[in-house]
Amino acid sequence: MENRDLIQHSLGASHQIVKQTLSEISDEEARRMPNATLAPIIWQVGHLATANCNFMQRVGATSATTLPEHYLALFKSGTGGAADYPPLSEVVKAFEDTHEALMRVAAEADLDASNEGPRGLWNNVAGAFAFSNVHRWYHIGKITSLRALLGKPRLFG
Repeated sequence: MENRDLIQHSLGASHQIVKQTLSEISDEEARRMPNATLAPIIWQVGHLATANCNFMQRVGATSATTLPEHYLALFKSGTGGAADYPPLSEVVKAFEDTHEALMRVAAEADLDASNEGPRGLWNNVAGAFAFSNVHRWYHIGKITSLRALLGKPRLFG
């Protein structure tokens, strides 16, 4: 499998799993904080949407897909407590739209181009996309933990 195919497949799979982890989650449940140290599910999804945009910017791509301006402050790293979040359906749509935009960028980007990640986490564009997938899986773990705390059935594992 070529690098581009692997990146697109991996991002597609993690996107599908994020959607599966949201099954049977109501808007009210997505806002709940069953453990004060874990940001709610709605924050996890909104953060992934903003991260998609961030990764596109990091690799020098521009996208016609934009997020509402307040999303950046609401879903940035270090936030995630109780907040006036938009409806879950809106946040999920933002994740969907930014995922599709990220996939378009991944299809066209020069994967071998030099691109230095923070703390040396990657050194080319392919590495940035690979890290974006790993980042999603971290938040999938958070969402599945929150699902368990909400009493929802395990989906895998």
